[in-house]
Amino acid sequence: MGEDFLVAFLGNQSRAKLVRVFIFNQSDKSDPLTVVQLAKRAGLSTQSTNREIKILEKLGIIKRGKDVVQAKKKGKGARGKKTSHGAKQENSWFLDPEFKYLRALSSFVHEISPIRYNHILDVLKNTGRLSVVIASGCFMGDVTRPVDLIVVADNLNENRLENAIRSLEPLYGREIRYSTFGTMEFSYRLTIQDHLIRDILDYPNMILLDRAGVLK
Repeated sequence: MGEDFLVAFLGNQSRAKLVRVFIFNQSDKSDPLTVVQLAKRAGLSTQSTNREIKILEKLGIIKRGKDVVQAKKKGKGARGKKTSHGAKQENSWFLDPEFKYLRALSSFVHEISPIRYNHILDVLKNTGRLSVVIASGCFMGDVTRPVDLIVVADNLNENRLENAIRSLEPLYGREIRYSTFGTMEFSYRLTIQDHLIRDILDYPNMILLDRAGVLK
């Protein structure tokens, strides 16, 4: 994988990671993200996250959301008795839809993503005998699609695939949704105009691999 241009451009890895989390999750007022959620998805400490949040808020990229009330945590006391801690309120933030350069920033972040398509194939190559891989959803900047990746392979090792997909997630700061098919099943679903397949192919997508030639 080449240099992460967004990090180089911003001059700050923590800020680049946090910007990606907001852009790829497309968080809005109805679904703001807390500091803990942001830190976890970006792979940062809460201290770094808080520091960068202040800068992004000052720039007008994000806005403060309503406080999120965390559920009470239950545990056991010294004698095994159940105890509980009071509910805690956490600050939250979301992308400001009125930020003047939001569309340009979103396009820019997606375009210079550190995960280039060859890298996705490199990550998946040991999961099975790959025949088709299609990128959609968050990879195309459209989280309304049902999945982000379609993986068509034979002799697929589900555990390896799961680990491979999860290894990509910290770079995008979000969960990557995927569907898998065997080559014959995928070919059949194409012939019957399967709803899921059409919902991917009829919208912006990138065919990363078509070894079987089924999409020609």
